[in-house]
Amino acid sequence: MLAPVAGAEAEGEARRIVEAARAARPGDFAELATRWAQRRCEGVPLGQILGRQRFLGVDLMVGSNVLSPREETEILGREALAFLRELASMRPGDELRIVDMGCGSGNLACALAVAMPQLRVWASDISEDCAELTRANVARLSLQDRVQVFAGDLFAPLADLGLANTIDMVVMNPPYIPSTSLEKGRAELLRHEPREAFDGGPYGISILGRLIEDSPPFLKEGGALLFEFGIAQERMIKAVVARKGHYTRSRMAQDSQGKPRVMVLQQ
Repeated sequence: MLAPVAGAEAEGEARRIVEAARAARPGDFAELATRWAQRRCEGVPLGQILGRQRFLGVDLMVGSNVLSPREETEILGREALAFLRELASMRPGDELRIVDMGCGSGNLACALAVAMPQLRVWASDISEDCAELTRANVARLSLQDRVQVFAGDLFAPLADLGLANTIDMVVMNPPYIPSTSLEKGRAELLRHEPREAFDGGPYGISILGRLIEDSPPFLKEGGALLFEFGIAQERMIKAVVARKGHYTRSRMAQDSQGKPRVMVLQQ
């Protein structure tokens, strides 16, 4: 059993480890597979061990200084795709524009661009390591003509690009774990991945509050902001959205356990 995961997820990861080890060493893969399984039991993300992570059907490179894409973030990706496909059906032939904020490895930017050829993406992350890895994934998938990557704090790198009121969707998987939780019960996360990928401030919503406030000037009328949030944070999120008052419609998407995990806001 792989300690960080259980049940069907552990079985799936074990199969991936064996398959990757067999591909790397066809004649002698058992020792390599055992070593990789031990690292996984120590909490190292599977993507870091294998050097690759699959997200919404797209294989991506991952790195030790960048958050490895999580399966739960595919909920956000599927919601984003559903919104964009509905938009495309109403505007056939039009270019659709999105911002992937806090792009990490580029998993959302790349998966959405692969799925939708009419999509143009501006991806940004405060971490230069994340921006570089996203650029590498963009190049590997031959998406350079449609995906641009920047490094900086939230919308700051995009401020002078003439994007005001031109964006159809802003999407983000932000840091949303409270700082005190990282220092206590969730400290194991910091052993293998960067703190800035998890730390959402005192209540876990510091970055989310800024995102909710700063997105509207970039969005077209009817444009949407989609983001992931933590379990049991929905009441705080609703309060922040109500206080900001920038959005006319809102709904939440749930995970497989029926817990709200993604917010969809429209102007």
